Amino acid sequence: MELKGHYFGDRGDSVTAADHGRANVTKDEHDRYRFKVPTLRNAELTAPYFHDGGTADLHQAVRTMLKYQVGKELPDADVDALVAFLKSLTGTYTPLSGSEKGDVPARAHNPS
Repeated sequence: MELKGHYFGDRGDSVTAADHGRANVTKDEHDRYRFKVPTLRNAELTAPYFHDGGTADLHQAVRTMLKYQVGKELPDADVDALVAFLKSLTGTYTPLSGSEKGDVPARAHNPS
């Protein structure tokens, strides 16, 4: 998250184990401060944002990513346009019923 700025320092809190990101799983120092990120679909519905839940507002999340990932600040109109794009990716999740899924037979045991 810190390509163009120091998010953790600017945040004002001390760095936590969760802030170490994927390095907690891979034990690879190159993965420190790297995070798995979800798809942009339904981003409007998934606040709070970031691994630490530090931002509840989508506009602020866009501004934060611009600052720390791109090293830019954009006018409010441009941020509004980016947020409108993200909101355009919002859909309705409707799980399939059992009959719509179809019956999938259990995998036969094959000893070979």
